Amino acid sequence: MVAIAPEAASSTNPGSISVSASDGAGNSTTPGRSCADGGAGASWHYDYGAKLAANSFSKLDSEARVHLDLHSDTQRYTNASGAYLPGTTAFLQGNESHLSILNQRGSVKVRLRSGDCGAPSLNFNGSFANGAGTWALDSGTGAYRGVTSAGGGFALNTAEVNPGADNALSVALSGTFTVPDPSLKLEVVKTYWGSVGTDYLTRRVTVLFKVTNNGPGDAFGATFQSHGSQTLGVVPMGPVPQPLFDLPAGASQTVKVRYQFGLFGPCFLILFACNFQASATVNMPDAFDIPHVMSATVPAKAPSLPPPL
Repeated sequence: MVAIAPEAASSTNPGSISVSASDGAGNSTTPGRSCADGGAGASWHYDYGAKLAANSFSKLDSEARVHLDLHSDTQRYTNASGAYLPGTTAFLQGNESHLSILNQRGSVKVRLRSGDCGAPSLNFNGSFANGAGTWALDSGTGAYRGVTSAGGGFALNTAEVNPGADNALSVALSGTFTVPDPSLKLEVVKTYWGSVGTDYLTRRVTVLFKVTNNGPGDAFGATFQSHGSQTLGVVPMGPVPQPLFDLPAGASQTVKVRYQFGLFGPCFLILFACNFQASATVNMPDAFDIPHVMSATVPAKAPSLPPPL
């Protein structure tokens, strides 16, 4: 007696993720080996971290950590004097610039790209860089282990690389991430007459459901929302809703609900194998807290004999 609800399409977290930090610190290699000589110019390796705005990635508190590997073959020193004129003179080197989003469920890491030695794409005056670029997905961990993305763009509003540990960063990603969805597997574990057996007299049967997240994605804050029956004369009694808590892929919870049988249905006599259909609706929000409401129906059978009273 098992039913599996149809699996929904994978869930996408759209929109933009903005990071504003003021704790940047790092080191520089100046003047560095020139591009003409096979190097990549002067470089600034800086790290930044900040909390994300509420609900920008999930309902959990999330934070971002950013590492910039900024290079310039023109601006060869940190601009402590303000002598450098701004211009398109810098770029982010290779795969060494990245942004990670982290919360209690896991992490997502992307690689940031913008220009190269031959075509610097960022404005830079030796202290502050700004411009645009693209990002590509690197990896996901925890509940985001199956994340996918076509990548997207980013706007580097400012990246400060001055001495000290209070450098500012403002960057916004645009694009989408997709995570695998949870799915519902519903089973009837058993049925029985509750209230110390007296429910037999009032024709009320208790059904013990086993609710399983059949994966592949994890579910968070799942809820058993409602139950019902397509069998004439069977009326659901609750209690609903009931919390199922977090359900990683493959995990299960059990739920007890009652059904009221009518006087003449589904069976005139309920002493012998009274069969009926039992259904349930469950919400399994994914790792982005996007709801997934699924329903399934399984056959059930009232206990064949009344309990000893």
